[in-house]
Amino acid sequence: MVNGTGNQKWPGNAGHFLWNIMKRFASILSVLLMLLVFITGCRRDNPDQPEGDNYTVYRTEVSGFSGLCYSAAKNSFYAVSDNGNLYETDKEGNTIRNFGLSGNNDFEAISFDAVQNRLYLADEALMNIYWLTPGQTVLNAVTHITINGGISNKGIEGLSFGRDTLYIVNQESPKLLIKYSLSGQAETSRIPVDFAAYLSDIFFDASDNSLWICDSQQKMIFHCTVNGELLASQDIHFVPKAEALVIDRADNSAWVGCDQSSGLYKIKLKI
Repeated sequence: MVNGTGNQKWPGNAGHFLWNIMKRFASILSVLLMLLVFITGCRRDNPDQPEGDNYTVYRTEVSGFSGLCYSAAKNSFYAVSDNGNLYETDKEGNTIRNFGLSGNNDFEAISFDAVQNRLYLADEALMNIYWLTPGQTVLNAVTHITINGGISNKGIEGLSFGRDTLYIVNQESPKLLIKYSLSGQAETSRIPVDFAAYLSDIFFDASDNSLWICDSQQKMIFHCTVNGELLASQDIHFVPKAEALVIDRADNSAWVGCDQSSGLYKIKLKI
């Protein structure tokens, strides 16, 4: 039925019934919209809120999480903190053991040579590289890194072992990729890096002889050649301060340690 103004009118009880249904639908829609806004707001404000299945966060006891490497034989991680501690953890961040190293080392990076059963560690404060076996607590000197004009607390941040070479990154001022030959006991090259703001850690990828670098300031992971030529990048904005990196190409994952939250992130690689 249409009245003289052209507006449709519902007859009798049918009109009231439909009107009530429309009001209820409008109320439900309003609640759903409010819930969507709330969830979106929480995800934006909380960097640890998982975004679908893109990443998972595991809590650890590694305060000042600054370096990470993987032992395939043990299926576990070794992690270091910038307050001088060395840990072994499982893949869910649970501590297997704390090595209880003595001293006040500012460890910023760690890497593992499975053939020699050696852990390599970088001390940023002293700008020294050390090695030790997983069953020991005595540090053995490898080399000292000298950076002319370097800035305190912006020195060695990353270290990775790969085919007789230690790949070392100096965080900033200058941002450098340094190659050190273990057999030759000498540096072989220093390469300026301009695609990152902070060189926070580095990982040698034996699957294709490439490098991965994480940047805690830009919140990015970069994939590059061993000569520092950029190949690809991935955003990791949900990690507050990424300072440790391990890449697992077989699982298509990046493992990232967060200095700020002590979280161990397993992130799906998209590059």
